Amino acid sequence: MPVRVGIPRGMYFYKYYPFAKTFLEELGAEVVPSPETTKEILDSGVKFCIDDACLPVKVYHGHAYKLRDNTDFILVPRLTSVSQKEYICPKFGGLPEMVKYSVPDLPPLIDTEVNLHRSQKDLKKALFKLGSALKIKNPLRLNNAYNKALAEHHSFKSKVFEGNTPNQLINGAAAKNKIEGNHTIGVIGHPYLIYDSFVNMKLFKKLEDWGIRFVTPEMVDPHIINERCNELSKRMFWSSGKSLIGGALYMMDNSNIDGLLLMTAFGCGIDSLAVEYIESIARKTYSKPFIILSLDEHTGDAGYNTRLEAFKSLLDWRLTDDNNISSYGRSVHSY
Repeated sequence: MPVRVGIPRGMYFYKYYPFAKTFLEELGAEVVPSPETTKEILDSGVKFCIDDACLPVKVYHGHAYKLRDNTDFILVPRLTSVSQKEYICPKFGGLPEMVKYSVPDLPPLIDTEVNLHRSQKDLKKALFKLGSALKIKNPLRLNNAYNKALAEHHSFKSKVFEGNTPNQLINGAAAKNKIEGNHTIGVIGHPYLIYDSFVNMKLFKKLEDWGIRFVTPEMVDPHIINERCNELSKRMFWSSGKSLIGGALYMMDNSNIDGLLLMTAFGCGIDSLAVEYIESIARKTYSKPFIILSLDEHTGDAGYNTRLEAFKSLLDWRLTDDNNISSYGRSVHSY
């Protein structure tokens, strides 16, 4: 029987699952992802996680708990840095301890550290250590698995860039974002927020029903994101914040994008800086409709839908009365 390795459907999942899945399967493991987020999973996460953790961390705890009975190991890597000279959110680095000591009845965790701050070459070293945890030490086999995983990762990123969402690709239903409608908006946020259909309350389905096309930071050329972040007075060393700011600046300048929707988790330290900066630039420099949706485990459908509908109405109004409808309400004229 192959070793069964569980991967919680949260945090890094929507960026790195195809990479991790390919690597583990090439080593002979059976990969078991947790199911899509549900209220039961969220409630479990809230129960076992510390109170002041952000919503994505609570969701992740719930997914780890869901995997407790049908896996031999759970992969909870310690992500310190995923890009050279940059760091990732510190909560990624603390996930192994948080999960291990908060969630009961779990199988052993594979908590290999991934730290690419000094060099991208350190990724291979980390993966070789992961292989050792599964008692695979053959360098040729590990190197082959690494190369195949990297190729799969690049293919996955390319397909997302073309307009597919990670969910479509992971679930085997790749279909480009070809929505017929009058509007295109930028959806800014971390992958674990904007691609989790329970957490975002089926945002993309609502946009599709309204005929609103969308672009996310993963659908923007990373070179453009880097160029826009180079305009900042200081270098951005948070990888996730860099993606938000660079993507937002590009979308605000792009004449084909009619408005911006920014989704954030209440209590997120990195977002408290990135979102503040994006909102400041949007208000001072641009006239596009702009909305911030802040989520936590208490967010209800009613208020969320009301704000989305108001944002859609503003987009519709500006099609016919662009000069008289402001982005923030001060100059709105209704008849």
